[in-house]
Amino acid sequence: MLARTVTTIHGARAGSLTQLLLVAMLLAACSGAGSDGDSATDAGTTPDPPGEDQAQDGGDAAPAPLEGETIDFVVPYEPGGGYDVYVRSIAPYFEECSGATVVVLNEPGAGGLRATTQTFAAPPDSLRIQIINTVGVVSAQLGEAEGATFDASEFSWLGRVSAEPNVLVVGTDSEIGSFEDILNAEEPVRFVATGPGSNEYVNSSILPEIYDFPAEVITGFEGSGEARAAVLSGDADAHILPLDSQIDAIQAGDVRPVLVIGQEPNEAVPDTPTIADYPVEGEEQQGVLDALIDLVESGRSVAAPPGLDAGQLAALRDGLACALGNEDLLEQAEQQQRVIDPLSGEEMNELVDTVLDAPPTFQQLVREAS
Repeated sequence: MLARTVTTIHGARAGSLTQLLLVAMLLAACSGAGSDGDSATDAGTTPDPPGEDQAQDGGDAAPAPLEGETIDFVVPYEPGGGYDVYVRSIAPYFEECSGATVVVLNEPGAGGLRATTQTFAAPPDSLRIQIINTVGVVSAQLGEAEGATFDASEFSWLGRVSAEPNVLVVGTDSEIGSFEDILNAEEPVRFVATGPGSNEYVNSSILPEIYDFPAEVITGFEGSGEARAAVLSGDADAHILPLDSQIDAIQAGDVRPVLVIGQEPNEAVPDTPTIADYPVEGEEQQGVLDALIDLVESGRSVAAPPGLDAGQLAALRDGLACALGNEDLLEQAEQQQRVIDPLSGEEMNELVDTVLDAPPTFQQLVREAS
């Protein structure tokens, strides 16, 4: 049995975001950066910024032909997971749209950071693209995690594939009946997460600070399935994951959703309240909440190395947009209960820049959760 690590996130209404900000200002004078404990090897150096013939935003450049070329489509995790399924589903349609041969490569390691640093350091003309866990990548950068030797703002963003809202669930037999019960908790609410820096950990650390309720995060699980088992057994109270990672357990009746971390209701859990149903007080808290929602919105995306030629970037963006709009792919994704919710490359640029420019309090919270 793995040893569990318990981190207290918020004492019983003793702290406040304002106090946290003061502590953060004092800590800023120190040199201790947060680390996720895993070191990404083979990290490259930061490429030079795009020149006049290279365009980060693609502009109105004419697409460069991809016919007959080979595109390496990298998955930064082992085969068989959600990111792998997305890429292997998209690849044939990307080939059809671009005329290129698309080769899927799995490059696991360091929680996805190894492949991401290699993509960041790859030559601009290498035709290497990667599906990105944008939430994890941006959190790693904000949190100054070991191995995060990249600048997300400099990637050549091709577009977003999907952005599932995160959902807070409790066990079906839990005494917690609603998010109000969590807000009124006198004892710490026990969240589970695979480890610091994960999507689960970031959400479980920041939400209690926004809404000022006592909480702690239990880590040390081998995977999300084992973490969920702790909730089902009553050894923990709650779990936050993207909806597509929760939906099977929800439909099976193993867990109950009590909050969608998003502004809009979701048709898969139509009776579950959203963040919008629980407004916060104070400009500071609202800024942190907005930043958390923006981070979640960044979702799963596709990026290429910095500094792509404008024509090549336009062609890759066109190929991805064409693939994601294919009706056969959309039908296949619906059958697999995997959402396709695209954003353009230009929109991804703007969204990533917005999250990286989040309020200092939010950035400090992410550092502490990394």
